[in-house]
Amino acid sequence: MDKAPFKAPDFTQEFLQNAPNAILEPCPADGVAPENYHALSIYPEYFKVDGEWKLAVESRMDTVAVIDKNRDVQIIEFRNLKKDDLVVIGRTEDASEGIYMYTDGFDSALTASDKFAFRSGRSRETAFSKDYDDLYAIMREEKENDGHIVWVLGPSISHDDKSRNNLAALARGGYVNAFIAGNSTAVIDLSRGLVESEGKNTTTADDEFETVRRIRELGGIEKAVKDGNIQDGFMKAFVEEEVPYILAGSIRDRYNLEEVIDNVYEAQDKMRAHTRKATMLICLSSVLNTIASGNMTPSYNEMNGEIRRVYIYSVDLQEFSVNKLSDRGTLEVKTLVTNIHDFIEHVKTALVGTDA
Repeated sequence: MDKAPFKAPDFTQEFLQNAPNAILEPCPADGVAPENYHALSIYPEYFKVDGEWKLAVESRMDTVAVIDKNRDVQIIEFRNLKKDDLVVIGRTEDASEGIYMYTDGFDSALTASDKFAFRSGRSRETAFSKDYDDLYAIMREEKENDGHIVWVLGPSISHDDKSRNNLAALARGGYVNAFIAGNSTAVIDLSRGLVESEGKNTTTADDEFETVRRIRELGGIEKAVKDGNIQDGFMKAFVEEEVPYILAGSIRDRYNLEEVIDNVYEAQDKMRAHTRKATMLICLSSVLNTIASGNMTPSYNEMNGEIRRVYIYSVDLQEFSVNKLSDRGTLEVKTLVTNIHDFIEHVKTALVGTDA
């Protein structure tokens, strides 16, 4: 496990000392970036402002750099730009326009030929034992050091009662700090957890519709749990452990829980509130939510004045699914090609034991 501290650039280098200040242009209107705006990446980027190189903390994809009234760098989504915001202009990243992308901050354990090893892909034949050991160590460290572990899940985990309750045990053990999913993931878990469903096979579309109707009738997820109507599962654990959950709607949804956020921008904002402060992102069997969450998550973050790597894990049985996100680079994404029910069993057993 690479736990090397962040190594800042050597700003005494001539090309950095002689670089010009970044060019700033005001936005002509709300939500409209000036021409030739600089779009950020997942990597650390520095901007020269008033002769000083400043790091854009929380750099993430599909955003622009805005210099605020205190001359600090703010990372803003295009749609959140306001008229007269000062946006950094330029498409080069070699310091020639006061913009410097830095890819070596966490690479001390890698050789030059290793940096883009992710392009070879990973498969079912890959041995993942060391990856699991590293994962356990990272999760323990994040829990002990005020980390923020965000889980992104698809509905397949909800169809297996053991997996549902393994995730619940991890939440009770303090290894889930936020949860992102769609409507079906929560509905199927609640369907199987309803006291009145005990002993039934609650996996059909009709059962899901009835579950939504029933949870609405009971006053919503939180009230259904607190009134004793949900006997097990991860949604019950999230309510009882006060783990925030974000359920984002889809154009495919037909009948949603009241807690599902139907407005896409509102859902993005709720998700981003957790991905921005994430120190770890674990994505299981949910291609669309994984890509969305991964693109919102910085590859590094600042905590207590320290620049820390953000760890991202993408886990799925299909190589195609995990490798969709792996082209973000080796800086922070680790992929495992495996059954997610087995994955959650291994993680739960290693971190909270067999009796939890």
